Amino acid sequence: MAANEQAQKPCLSAQQIRLFSDGIIYDYAIQFVERHKRAKVSVKQLSGLQNAVGASNWDEIFRYIDNRLSRKTTLEPVKEFYKDLKNQLNELRTLAAEPGAYLLAKEFIQHLVAEYNYQRSL
Repeated sequence: MAANEQAQKPCLSAQQIRLFSDGIIYDYAIQFVERHKRAKVSVKQLSGLQNAVGASNWDEIFRYIDNRLSRKTTLEPVKEFYKDLKNQLNELRTLAAEPGAYLLAKEFIQHLVAEYNYQRSL
């Protein structure tokens, strides 16, 4: 990414990230879960995803996703979940300068896990 492209990304304050998270990011997570209802992503996998995002760097998140995609035992709907997740995270990465973009990704994953758990409880 060129320096001028990075400069064009907004620097979000903590308050802006919270507001964005509770509105748009939350909606993204709900839509994501709706698109992937067939994917039987386990509680263990979702916990692993949360642990990866807690590592505070993009490499850990993408390493976790790539690991899940490379498994021969992963069912196709779950692979589609992870492929789409990678695309969604890359899209979030374009919305703000760091560290704001990473915080948006963390918020997205928290909402995604919460929505999956909510859907399971119904």
